[in-house]
Amino acid sequence: MKEITWYFPSNLEEVPELLKKERVLVYGGGTALLRSNLARVEGLIDLKALPLNYCREREGVIEIGAGCTYSQITEVLQKIDSHNILIRSLSGAASTPLRNRITLGGSIAFFPVWSDLMGPLLALEAEVALIGSSKGSFPLVEYLKKREIRNRSLITGIYYKKRELNSYYFRQSRTHFDYSAFSISILVKKSASLSASRIEEPAIVIVGCRNKFSKLSSLEESLKNCSPDEVQIKDITGSLEVEFAAKKNYSPDYLKHLAAVEMERALKAVLRS
Repeated sequence: MKEITWYFPSNLEEVPELLKKERVLVYGGGTALLRSNLARVEGLIDLKALPLNYCREREGVIEIGAGCTYSQITEVLQKIDSHNILIRSLSGAASTPLRNRITLGGSIAFFPVWSDLMGPLLALEAEVALIGSSKGSFPLVEYLKKREIRNRSLITGIYYKKRELNSYYFRQSRTHFDYSAFSISILVKKSASLSASRIEEPAIVIVGCRNKFSKLSSLEESLKNCSPDEVQIKDITGSLEVEFAAKKNYSPDYLKHLAAVEMERALKAVLRS
């Protein structure tokens, strides 16, 4: 039987050199290893002793360590950011045992197409903190699009500005526990003017589409500075600019139809609330 070498760094300064080793993977919650080709793996870097288990607010910014599990994140956010969309999305993700194991860092790094984490983080315009070949903070969307940033780098945490926002989260699945075919994350701020409320800072993200995720910039622009009562929701969702690949039990056209229907429902819920 092939032997795998384990590495147990006790501080973050030890990690960059370990990341340079060939065929060595990072081990956090361990759930991603179930889908990895371990036959080619020669070493694992255990992160348990590193200071990556925190969730806090500092000067109006929410900071979450990469070692936090879904359960830990939802528990702490209930106390410090109780209206956050992550509470809704992560509370229904996977099963209770898995929510106690799946970590923030691993979920971002592996980004499964059924992710209940990434849509809300992208809508929140989260930034990711890295050490290794890439060091510092990067917009999450940039981290996802550029392989050179991800290569031989370790996520230590994410952060985003705490804001009072109306939110909506939806996951399309045949059963509650099934992987989602796609998810919709929406955030809007409604500011009151002298005459009526206006939509500010809209953020709309679909995860599970052909390009894995899509930020619907055109739809966001069409909502900016509008009164919620004036928005013709059917008109703006009729030509949804997102494409899907075929999935089990779903054709691309059917997925696009479902996404348009659910987007209409989502906008009605978040704009009229």
